[in-house]
Amino acid sequence: MPLQLIFTSAPRGLVAGRSGYCTVARHRSIPERLAQILESIGTPHQNPQGATFTFRIIEASNANWFVLSRFVARGLDYSQRDNRLAHHIIFTAEEAAVLPPPAAIAFRWNGWLTEWTKEPTWLAEDPRPLVLDNAPPLRPASGWREFSGTGSKAAWLVNDAGPATLCLTQPPEDKILFRLLAESAALLGQSAWYATFTSNVIVTGSDGFHWAVGSVAGRPEINLNQTQQLPAPTGELARQAATGNSAPIPIRQSTEKNKSSENSPKATGTKVPWNVIIIFFSLGIFALVAALVIGQFSDRSTKTITPNNQPAPAINTSQSNDIIRSNIAIQGVASFLDSEKYVEAGKLWIESVNHSPTFAERYREQYLIRITKNYAEKTAAQLLQRLTLPNLDNNTVTEIAEDAATAVRIGTELNIPVDANWKKLVNVNEQIQIISQLDARPVILISGSWQTTDLGKAAPSSAEFKLSNAGAEKILSFIESTKVTPELTVSARVRLLPLTSFHKRDNLTPYLNAEIRRGGQSYWIETNGTAGTAPVIVGIGPKKKSIELNFSDGTATSLQEQNRLLEITLADGTRQCIALIADWKKIKPLNLGTWALEVDKDTGVVHAAVWAENALRAFQPESGSVGLYPTGHEFPDHDLASIRATRSLLETDLLRNEYKESTRISNKEIIKSRKQFFAQGDYINAGRPWSLLIVSPKGDAGATLIEFQ
Repeated sequence: MPLQLIFTSAPRGLVAGRSGYCTVARHRSIPERLAQILESIGTPHQNPQGATFTFRIIEASNANWFVLSRFVARGLDYSQRDNRLAHHIIFTAEEAAVLPPPAAIAFRWNGWLTEWTKEPTWLAEDPRPLVLDNAPPLRPASGWREFSGTGSKAAWLVNDAGPATLCLTQPPEDKILFRLLAESAALLGQSAWYATFTSNVIVTGSDGFHWAVGSVAGRPEINLNQTQQLPAPTGELARQAATGNSAPIPIRQSTEKNKSSENSPKATGTKVPWNVIIIFFSLGIFALVAALVIGQFSDRSTKTITPNNQPAPAINTSQSNDIIRSNIAIQGVASFLDSEKYVEAGKLWIESVNHSPTFAERYREQYLIRITKNYAEKTAAQLLQRLTLPNLDNNTVTEIAEDAATAVRIGTELNIPVDANWKKLVNVNEQIQIISQLDARPVILISGSWQTTDLGKAAPSSAEFKLSNAGAEKILSFIESTKVTPELTVSARVRLLPLTSFHKRDNLTPYLNAEIRRGGQSYWIETNGTAGTAPVIVGIGPKKKSIELNFSDGTATSLQEQNRLLEITLADGTRQCIALIADWKKIKPLNLGTWALEVDKDTGVVHAAVWAENALRAFQPESGSVGLYPTGHEFPDHDLASIRATRSLLETDLLRNEYKESTRISNKEIIKSRKQFFAQGDYINAGRPWSLLIVSPKGDAGATLIEFQ
């Protein structure tokens, strides 16, 4: 028995799932990823009458799953909405190999559910095989013969490459429809289970389905209400559909003759007269001739070819599994191209070439040119679009980076032309790889110096970083946010990192266990260790405002004029970093590139892209603020810092740089070029390179934190 999964739109006592549907019955062996994909499909059926059936192939947990689904809407739930139910039966490749086509199961299985009134449950293991109603054999195509006048019309839905991609309009009732689909699928032999379908393309869409019931723009269409009048196809597949014969009658070998003679009456001692043998032989010849004549008559009476069928030699799929896989891959390529998923299409094309180069060569002009034409441009745009999604986390960015690297690798294998679009894709990949290595954490910026002890290389040492009042206040605000009290300590983890550039990801440096505590008017963050010699001690109080580091050897002396980043992580995942900066010159500004900036079309405001905004907002100077500025900005007006640069600020800067002798940009050609960009509305290039700067409370420029160039 295959696996089953059932979703309903309104399970009593449960909160709706991500797509508004919840699992109410599920087999334990179904992979979680597959369950999530099926849940996301929902129940695309709202009519209280009838049902929608789909058959699709889903890749999950490194395996292909063959999923036959039935969607219904019966009655109303407690909120007076349609009470919809999705019933999926899931087959493995091994199960599909011994079962009739999925369309046959759709109308021959009586286990479909139309409602669920029980509590959510795990489905018990059922070792019994799938029980199906009796039905006539699928070959020859007797259902098509009764419905359309000849069984050869079953070949409308297939071709030499596998299932055809088409739509069927004016369908009969479901039982007849699925009988027709099953007979057409049976012509594909081992590939029958790769003919995906939907019985209502209006509610499910056509993506991923070869056979779609309903109109689909751009697809060949067969009006099933006019099948009697439409001319039948010709060719080998049409002959097989009409006669049920998949191959010529084999010539008997000598071993078969010997076996026959052993089972003949002569072997039992009874002599058969020659005239009887001649009569049987003549009847056999007559039957063979009659069969051939009928086949020829059928072919001659149906010489008109339907638009979606061309006569071609049949592929004997039993001879080559590689050709079967190539057929499947070619169909998948077409589907991915229709959805503008060029990387997936490229992967499948390469797979098809690897399985059967000769077969793939036949489709090179049809598919490969389509892939390579728009591959770089579309893929680069899609990757950038994904970076604009709100609430990007590190895991999502890492996934986008992996996809970007894959896109470049697949494009290289496809020999995509090295033009401007390809260079852009390569550049986008490089930038995304940089982004994936970033870890935007809130960081308090504190300037100061280290005071160290030096008792010898082998002797214990310590280093103390004195905090300004403003810096101590920033740290105290963080400590108070943890809700620490004299009676309640807060657990934390602490680690000390080198600081050469901000937002660098570090997955190697280990954490030390620590606790945040309060005693009287003082607050402490202290790692575990011997009293007074803990590796890290942060003290904020009337008598102490410093960060102290203790070492078992003379390491402390090496901290002179070095910058360090103290990272504190709470149990709920909240993080706070404290940058201890002894020498700003040793910090290299992070370059995110101008593509990290965007322009608001309505206001002309220049601001960070969604994916880069957290990196800009992360900085908390001990005094002053941070602002985004174009090149050449001189801060004459003591303007307030902001990470959003206005159009008027940029225009004023350009005028100042053009007319003032004190400008930092003396090259007139550069000014002219920037003004041209400004006139064209290209404010990013008009101000490049941009910088995120610390601005003092008096309006003076400080250190550069991030560059955009």
